[in-house]
Amino acid sequence: MSLLSKINTLQPAFSRNFVRFHSIKSTQFLNDFMETKEKGPIQLSIEDKIIEALHPTVLEVVNESHLHAHHAAMKGNTNKETHFRLTIVSEEFKKKSLMQRHRLIYTLLDDELKNQGLHALTLKTKTQEELKQ
Repeated sequence: MSLLSKINTLQPAFSRNFVRFHSIKSTQFLNDFMETKEKGPIQLSIEDKIIEALHPTVLEVVNESHLHAHHAAMKGNTNKETHFRLTIVSEEFKKKSLMQRHRLIYTLLDDELKNQGLHALTLKTKTQEELKQ
């Protein structure tokens, strides 16, 4: 029996969660980063622009920059707001393809991407109807 099978049999079905293991060496930067709970100016700007333009029923903005701080492209970068995961549910996405939705978000966040150090976005864009499916 595999380790995952053993774990799954020990846990009730409703409490099973995907577990991601990271093997990067911790640094003072990462330690400081992960202790920071307040939102920075880029995250606030992302939230404000999306709320104003898309009137979302669901908006989740998660700063995942600490997961990428060890990447070569981030070497020497001290910006703590480079990578975000966004979940957006909005009726503004109706009749738009996935590509059109993503382009809309990238257009909204053009200044953050070009001038403020935002490096990457992970996007989940849905309508209320799609969320129910």
